[in-house]
Formats: sequence, structure tokens, C-alpha cells
Amino acid sequence: MPPFLRAAPARADYASTTMIRLILRLAIPCLVVLLASCAELAKHADIIKPTAKLSGTRLENISFEQADLVFDLAIENQNPIAINLAGLNYDLKIEDQTLVSGVSAEDVEIKPVSTSAVQLPISLKFDELKKLPGEIWQQDYFAYQLDTEFVVDLPVIGHYTIPVSQSGELPVPKLPAVRLANLQLKSLNLMVAEIVAQVEVDNPNAFDLAFSDFNYQLNINQQPWGQGSVNKGSHIPKKQKGVVAIPFTLNIASLGQAAYRLLMDRQPLQYQLTGELTLDTGIEMMEALTIPIDDRGTTSPQ
Repeated sequence: MPPFLRAAPARADYASTTMIRLILRLAIPCLVVLLASCAELAKHADIIKPTAKLSGTRLENISFEQADLVFDLAIENQNPIAINLAGLNYDLKIEDQTLVSGVSAEDVEIKPVSTSAVQLPISLKFDELKKLPGEIWQQDYFAYQLDTEFVVDLPVIGHYTIPVSQSGELPVPKLPAVRLANLQLKSLNLMVAEIVAQVEVDNPNAFDLAFSDFNYQLNINQQPWGQGSVNKGSHIPKKQKGVVAIPFTLNIASLGQAAYRLLMDRQPLQYQLTGELTLDTGIEMMEALTIPIDDRGTTSPQ
């Protein structure tokens, strides 16, 4: 047999051996990566889903305009690896009606085998409360419910949602009504008039009110008749009215005979009572609140 025919099988064996070596050279790294991936999957196969709870509710601030609430939430991670909070959805309902809702994008890393705190501040504006259907604003207290959803990013599992709800009750603070009840004429001559203005304060709240400072200015028929400050404390029980007596002396000589005739004849007077009243509600963080006063109307001296 010719020699070239006997050499052919040797060349074919060499080619086959080279191909096998090449395949092995490419396959081994892939196999290593695959095994590593399997090991990583096995490592997280027993991942423990985190839990969350509401640890507390704080009234950060409250006034006659709004209440600032802070909800303290806690996420417990029992895994040996850290996980991340991907989002926090919340919905605050008042008497089963949604008032405030949104998404908090706070980036929180929950460390391994630990509990991380998350704070959710929500401002509750009472003007928005008045817009809700029904008679919520006429109530002394309103019920609220906070529904939250923690979205955490877990290995292998991906996004995982943890629902947490909390309900409670808050007072509905209402501004007291301040008005000039009447003017009592104590004495009158051509020089001066001794007058006591009776100012009525109506407390519509389910809690008592106390005030210590009352700065005022009283204009009659667009002329200043009296101004000053009353520092004597007064207490007004819930759902009741109180009266503040403001004595002042009117200089008839400077105002003219027209003022004298108005008082003498007990004629109707156009008045404007302005100023500030400092209140104490007895509720934490609602102490020494200053409210503006602007009351206008008609009165007759008595």
C-alpha cells in the first residue's frame, strides 16, 4: 500500500485530539462558573423573609391648622446577609376615606440579623379634612388608619412586599370664636368715659382652654377707642363660653362731642376688634398657641 494512504489516519487522530482539547479548555471555565452560581443559589435557598411592624406613633406637632405625625416602623432581617428597602407605599385613611397617600423612596440597608428603624412623617392638614364628605370636622375625634407596604429586595426571590397597618384616634382641634359681646358704659362726662368691653370666647372643643395674654385694639366707627393687654388668666371649659372683661378709659375731649352723643344716646356703633390671644389647650405640643383676632360688627352701649 502506498505510504500516503497509511499516513492519513494519523492526521485524523491528531485533529480529533486537538478538537477535544479545545472543547475541554472552553468547557472547564463555564463549568466552574456554573458550579459557583449553583453554590450561590444554594447559599440563598433558605432565605428567611423579613418581617415588619409599627413600633410607635408620635405626634410631632399639632396646631389649629395641622397635625404632624411620625410613624415609627421596624423591619427585622433574620438573614446572615444585608437586604435593601426598595420602597415604602403608604395610605392614610380618615374615617375610611383616603386623605394622604404616596411613596417614600428612602434608601435603607437592613443589616444582617438585625432590626432597622424607618420613620414615616405625614402632615395632616385640617383644611383638607374639612373637604372630606360627611361631618368629620364636626366630630370631636376622628379615627385614622395607616396602611403601608414595605418593598424589600431579596436575593433570588426579588421584590417582596410586607404589609403593615395601624389604626388610632386623634382630637379635632377647632379655633375658638372670639367676638365683642357688648360695651358697658360705667360712667360718662364731657371729659372721659369709663367703658368695659365684654369679649366672649366660645370654646367648641372637647377639651378645656386657658389663656393668659390678650393683646387687643378696639376701633369704633373707624376711630381707635382702646388698646392694651389683659394678662389675667382665664379658664374656659370644653363646649362652653367664657367672657373677658376689658376696661378702658375713653378721652372724650380728644374724640369730640360726636363720641359723647353716641354714648349718651346709646346709638349703634360699628366696631372692629383686633389683636392676639394666647391659648393653652392642655394637650402636649399645643401649649402657648397664639391665634389672631379680627371681629367686626355692630353693637350698642349698655
